[in-house]
Amino acid sequence: MLEIAPNNQIKSLLIDVSEEIENKNLKKFVSTTLNLNNIVLNKNDFLYINFISEINKYQILIFPKEFKYMVFQIFEQLYIDKNINKYDLYLTESFFCLYKNGSFYYSQKLESKVIIEDLISYLNKIFSIKIDSYQFIDEFQQKKLEKKYLESNEKNIIQNFNIKNSHSLKIYLLYIFLLFSFCAVVFENKLENSQKEDSEINIKNDFEKLKKEHLFNSFSNFFNELFLIFVKYDFDLESFEYKENSLKIVFSSSLKTNIYSFFNEIKEKLISQEISYLEKEELFKAVVYVKSIR
Repeated sequence: MLEIAPNNQIKSLLIDVSEEIENKNLKKFVSTTLNLNNIVLNKNDFLYINFISEINKYQILIFPKEFKYMVFQIFEQLYIDKNINKYDLYLTESFFCLYKNGSFYYSQKLESKVIIEDLISYLNKIFSIKIDSYQFIDEFQQKKLEKKYLESNEKNIIQNFNIKNSHSLKIYLLYIFLLFSFCAVVFENKLENSQKEDSEINIKNDFEKLKKEHLFNSFSNFFNELFLIFVKYDFDLESFEYKENSLKIVFSSSLKTNIYSFFNEIKEKLISQEISYLEKEELFKAVVYVKSIR
């Protein structure tokens, strides 16, 4: 997976609105905006959206999902104190970006060289603000900041607003369903045993109780781990079958490397795996069998 999306890999749209849109209507607004601008959003595109309150506009930024971060984020590391109230301008040879209170706020590509004083005057007027500081970043400084940013442990997580990217929710719902189902089975078994052996508490029963508790904890931990991995790699889960001796998982991804990384993370539980390429969908499909929890 690539790390930082460069400026030339990021599409930008600036949309006029009368006021900030309610969250419940935001997806419809994004969908309509993309259609009106003849933009086809791919399943694995990353979409970032931000309301610019000073000018009543939404900025939409789209870049390929194989990138983890946007180049505009590299200036986050310059802020030790996040509790600030200021506007900062960063100017490079190909773009400028505005930071508000220590966080990325707005960006724009540059088609030609600009005089920074003129740019500040323009932004102050358009945004009705006062830029508190500015800095010109040359190519060498930018590469240095990118390297340092990737090495940093503190990075702001930007939300992917891709309206087609809903399979993580499906995975989560499946995860919750399976846990509740298993809880119900365990509870039912415990209730049945309790009714049958209400007056008999012996070493064997204690041992069986411990086994069930261990089984439940193992099951819960395993699905928690599996859920986090699927969210991490943004897999599209197609089916999940729980059998007596194994679990069959079918999922797809646009990145074959992510599937191999998944195999590596569950290698101790892995029984077999198979990968095929779906040419029409341009996706890799994986069929995996893993050991059941016993």
